[in-house]
Amino acid sequence: MNIYIYENCRALNLEPITLTRPSFEIRCGALTCIERINLLLPDANIHLFVRPDLEDITKETFPGHQVNPTQVEEGIWLLGNVLWSDEDIDTIKDQQSTLFYANNTLIGAHLTHEAGQKWLESGGPILGDLDIDFAKSDLSTYVLEYLWEAVDLTYQQIEKDIQYFTEFSTPETDAIMINEKNIFTHKSSIISKGAVIDASHGPVIIANGASVKPLAYLEGPLYLGEKCVVEPLTQIKGGCSIGPVCKLGGEVNSVIMQGWSNKVHDGHMGDAYLGQWVNLGAGTVNSNLKNNYSDIDVMVNGTMTNTSSKHVGCFMGDHVKTAIGTRLNTGTVIGPGSNIAVKGFPPKTIQPFSWCVGEKIKRNKWDAFIETARIVKKRRGLDLSSAEEELLQKIYKLHYGVD
Repeated sequence: MNIYIYENCRALNLEPITLTRPSFEIRCGALTCIERINLLLPDANIHLFVRPDLEDITKETFPGHQVNPTQVEEGIWLLGNVLWSDEDIDTIKDQQSTLFYANNTLIGAHLTHEAGQKWLESGGPILGDLDIDFAKSDLSTYVLEYLWEAVDLTYQQIEKDIQYFTEFSTPETDAIMINEKNIFTHKSSIISKGAVIDASHGPVIIANGASVKPLAYLEGPLYLGEKCVVEPLTQIKGGCSIGPVCKLGGEVNSVIMQGWSNKVHDGHMGDAYLGQWVNLGAGTVNSNLKNNYSDIDVMVNGTMTNTSSKHVGCFMGDHVKTAIGTRLNTGTVIGPGSNIAVKGFPPKTIQPFSWCVGEKIKRNKWDAFIETARIVKKRRGLDLSSAEEELLQKIYKLHYGVD
């Protein structure tokens, strides 16, 4: 079976995270969107359609999938930033020549070779929706249009994602466990005596190689990814999805971390989404509620957008660094490659590769940034690939037009 997973023309509404990755890599619940599709369709022949600037990095990240093919066959087309389920995909499989929508967004179709090829040759899903005289049907599945929606929906999605962790079980540990039947851990995880795991409000899933140190408090719903480390006295509260190889400390509440990032010191982080290779200095905190309890506006893809939510924290792209004592306002968006070390609150919208020090904001120097990025990855035993470096440089040049 051919499966075509695609981004649409609104992928940058999920910035700053989608500046450096396709929209189907957005994390929500215990998985990224594409991880969930791969589990739902383990035997499918999966092809990926992404923005041209992301083609090389996507080929590197997903070597088993064809990226941006020029020829397609009959198959199922799925919008990547959707919380797909078995039922939804089965519905699309069974109804050829039907366009499926959710909240007026085209999210899927079972297309013939001719229809798929025609869409591709007219620009494909990156440029616009399929314009063809097919029947239309609505699905009730969720589309992740903005990052705060991924944060909000993680709370309930973790419950649904338990089905993918059948090899996990209740741990044998001296830790304090509340509602232990709702705690699922990999046999290689380490949960120290004195830690408290509270699954009374939702499941707690702890992946392979994760380590929870004494006196840490973990509250469900929670997904703790591979090789994460939770330091003593850390409070991780409900609605968190933590990607692989993160270090956590302080208070973390309703936070998604893409992976390979550090929030290891004291300080509150809430209702937030952090990319990869982020490092938060000691005492970094964010506000997630305005003093007047009004809805929070966020600048997204050049447009000020009302979130219709009173609890919105911050959104950080890859390779963001904050200094000790950094304070972030509600709805702050920080582009990738930025360094924040200011006396008060930095601006709520910070473009990529900004150097915010004292009261000044200027561009980060490319050579200094890329050298630091190499060092950061080398500390984890990894190299910065040429595809990663080229993508970051494209983003840099787009904003500054210089090397």
